[in-house]
Amino acid sequence: MSSVALLARPGLSIAPAAATGRVMAFLDHFAGVFTLLSLTAVVVCGLAATDRLVLTPRLRVAVQSVHRASAVAALGFLAIHIAVKVVERHAAPQTAVVPFTGGTALAVSTGTIAADLLVLISATGVLRGRFAGRRPWLWRVLHSTAYACWPISLTHGLTAGRTAHAWVLWGYGLCAAVVALALLVRALSYLGRHRARSRHSARAYRPAAVRPAVLAALSTRSTRSTGTRPAAWPAGPTTTGRQSAPVAGAAKQPKHAKRPGSRPLRLAQPGKTE
Repeated sequence: MSSVALLARPGLSIAPAAATGRVMAFLDHFAGVFTLLSLTAVVVCGLAATDRLVLTPRLRVAVQSVHRASAVAALGFLAIHIAVKVVERHAAPQTAVVPFTGGTALAVSTGTIAADLLVLISATGVLRGRFAGRRPWLWRVLHSTAYACWPISLTHGLTAGRTAHAWVLWGYGLCAAVVALALLVRALSYLGRHRARSRHSARAYRPAAVRPAVLAALSTRSTRSTGTRPAAWPAGPTTTGRQSAPVAGAAKQPKHAKRPGSRPLRLAQPGKTE
């Protein structure tokens, strides 16, 4: 029985080693691919979350949730990808942080640059609330580095390591097409909003057409409210009882508008009765 147990122990130790080797080989082949796919989802969802022509507010919130979840997945796959490459001695530990160190090739250094940009993008996404009140433009600039991170990571995937299979190339091409479509939708949405704002501003500040009839009605209302007489009306009676001559072309006043002239005051003399 002891001999059987001794013979069985090497087999038990070989099985976990073989499983570990298979897992490492799988991660070596596909961890980087999963990182690129997650980063593609981050870029596409980030572009789609700003659309207001097609998506409703609820759909925009859902797309933003997918955007954040994809960023977390991209960071996880990136950490696994770097750890596998360092363990297998395909890259030096310092190369995973600082590009162009350790005598690595340009293709590996591009991957390091993409990894640093991905970490920066994720950090700005987490700290968005601190940039909103003080410097929102700085947050937009830092977070927009995703547009540079994605093509750099795509270049790293195509040039670094082994020769890619045909289905990998088709997959990268599909990712590029999806990102290009998202950029096109974003551009069209921006142009549509810009045109709508320009039309609204033009309508809001366009002066109204001046109509003579409206101006005449406003002038008559103003004269009635202030009580002033037009220049064509004849002047009223004076204190001496004489009326001024009517202005030529003036309309004749009605009878009730005429006022009797004031009579001169006569003092009674003593000894005389009227």
